[in-house]
Amino acid sequence: MTSGIIINLISNKKDSIYKEYNLSEIVNLSRTLKINCKVKENIKINKFSSSTLLNSGKLIEIKKTVDDNDIDLLVINYPLSPSQQKNLEDYLNIKVIDRTGLIIEIFGDRALSSEGKLQVELANLTYRKSRLVRAWTHLERQRGGQSFIGGPGELQIELDRRLIQERINKVKKDLKKIIKRRDNQRNNRKKNINTSYALVGYTNSGKSTLFNKLTKKSEYVKDELFATLDTKISKLFLPSKKATIIDTVGFISKIPTQLIDAFKATLEEVNESDILINVVDINDINFRDKIRTTKKILIGTGVSETKVKNMITVFNKIDSFGERKFKNTKSRIYLSALNGAGVEDLRLILSENY
Repeated sequence: MTSGIIINLISNKKDSIYKEYNLSEIVNLSRTLKINCKVKENIKINKFSSSTLLNSGKLIEIKKTVDDNDIDLLVINYPLSPSQQKNLEDYLNIKVIDRTGLIIEIFGDRALSSEGKLQVELANLTYRKSRLVRAWTHLERQRGGQSFIGGPGELQIELDRRLIQERINKVKKDLKKIIKRRDNQRNNRKKNINTSYALVGYTNSGKSTLFNKLTKKSEYVKDELFATLDTKISKLFLPSKKATIIDTVGFISKIPTQLIDAFKATLEEVNESDILINVVDINDINFRDKIRTTKKILIGTGVSETKVKNMITVFNKIDSFGERKFKNTKSRIYLSALNGAGVEDLRLILSENY
């Protein structure tokens, strides 16, 4: 198992809860890849170093921690330039990865379908293209992913920017075919249904569990970040009309632009749906920040502000509140996708009001 130092950089004043939230999130992201987080730290930085991001004093501290604790990976919850990443690796003599690289790595590990693998590969290649140093990199031939951390099946391949661009062009061409096929399938569905709904929201809020409850499916569900990458579309059982519902990839703050661009075909399904259902973990102390993040990402991917403004908010995981009663309204619904409490209320509200 890879042993790592997890660092969350703070460049402006935030309250202590928000600091811990950011550190906690990057730690959870790291653990998703089975990284043993030996050291976790918030670091306040007033001035960034152009060459290493961190100042020399902090680098000396980290170097000692690396040597004393047998660390082989540094994860920084902040974007690194290619030169900063290389300089840090040269000084610390370990692998260094930033937030963007970590999230792309997780997507590579999670991608199962041919479409998902292509989308992740496109994001990965775009990210790596700017990070080639003497045109050498590591690629892992496992699960369609390309690993930054290394592992079984690792190969060292010489790539230059021209070859990477050729591969990017090929992947984009294949994805265009998928987009065209999705358009045809979507147009055919619209002929037979009244309304289409899309489940959106922060990763690990319970979207896939709710999808299964509403559709009587048994899609993969697990209490982990980005358990769902591949779009799932199914008939939605409503009392008075024909409808479909879509479950797709969860969001996260500062999601890499490479992934937004690569998952255009997937997000198009969300953009074309009639009604958005934002699934929120009511137990998360930062759920308001996550609602804002979801709205920002949706608008950034082309969803109209009117559709975002009118989306339904579903507060999930109320089973943690015991016998407490919640009052449902047309636009705010409280339920537990796990035990089914409130799910029929959602079904009725969708049927009568949307």
